[in-house]
Amino acid sequence: MNEGIIEERAQFDFIRYSNCWEDADILLRALRVKEGGIYLSIASAGDNSFSLLANNPSKVIAIDINSVQLACVELRKIAFQNLSYEELLKFLGVNKSTDRESVYTKIKHNLSSEAQEFWNAHPDFINKGIIHIGKFENYFRLFRNRILPLVHNKSTVGELLNARTKDERLEFYAKKWNTFRWKLLFKIFFSRKVMGRLGRDPEFFKYVETDVASRIFKRAEHALTILPTDKNPYLEYILTGNFQRALPFYLRPENFDSIRRNLNKLVIFKGDLRQAFKSYGTTKFDGFNLSDIFEYMSYQQYLEELKHVIGASKKGTRIVYWNMLADRKYVEELKDKIEFLDETASQLHREDKAFFYKSLIIGEVK
Repeated sequence: MNEGIIEERAQFDFIRYSNCWEDADILLRALRVKEGGIYLSIASAGDNSFSLLANNPSKVIAIDINSVQLACVELRKIAFQNLSYEELLKFLGVNKSTDRESVYTKIKHNLSSEAQEFWNAHPDFINKGIIHIGKFENYFRLFRNRILPLVHNKSTVGELLNARTKDERLEFYAKKWNTFRWKLLFKIFFSRKVMGRLGRDPEFFKYVETDVASRIFKRAEHALTILPTDKNPYLEYILTGNFQRALPFYLRPENFDSIRRNLNKLVIFKGDLRQAFKSYGTTKFDGFNLSDIFEYMSYQQYLEELKHVIGASKKGTRIVYWNMLADRKYVEELKDKIEFLDETASQLHREDKAFFYKSLIIGEVK
């Protein structure tokens, strides 16, 4: 087993994420997606790859090493193609529906044989709504159903999500939310051990040296006080189990038509970065959405991967990724080839509604 390759250290044969847990609003501003550009995007569940389509690029290549995650992208794609906006929200699981399986039967012929085989074998996933079936979403369900009721009742949770000024949010957090139980149970449930076992994978923490729970608690405090809680879809999903008051970018009504119009520009690719670069040969990309993939690598492997990304870039290409817990930044060896836009990244990170991440990194190729 190669310790540097995450594919050989963790399983990738199930749905880890049925939503993308990076803020697409921040991603789009960081990438500065331009009309006619070519972008490579880590697929995950597909949300943010679809979001890039709203700005009318010429191509978005959504890549993932997990074929099951790509099946999530495929099903979203055909749902966008064949359903109205309201039907899409019902089918995915945002709004209530009793006929998801019959809708799937009508549109499934548009799927690849591999994706269709997966979804045919899991009608329970279809019936639940495919935004609710990932391991990470199940982790939040446990938190919502088992931990949160030990801290706050539904009324208090509802109050947290109400529209307030910043001063009112700070007061509510200090007086009603930030109790001893909240601090204790949060730090237990979001510890390295519990999150590794129930939410992500222990191997994803291989290169993490910091206190996981304390780091996430600090970011959660920022999201619950500094950022508007009534406009945060990620917070709302964690606390209530769905998107209602706020929607992620790709599901907002104003973005539906532009995404649907550009679906033919979305290419789904199974493989890692190097395989994608090999397949696309001399293609030079205008931007990269790399999620937090560098966290799972040693520093040396990160350096090598970043060299390949720069090699597939144009002058001015933006490389955007997140650090959740491990630091992957400031590459002295490549300072003549890439500039890290710290001020821009810090400002956007302060506005980041998906609050788990320690930092946002924006690199611009020289």
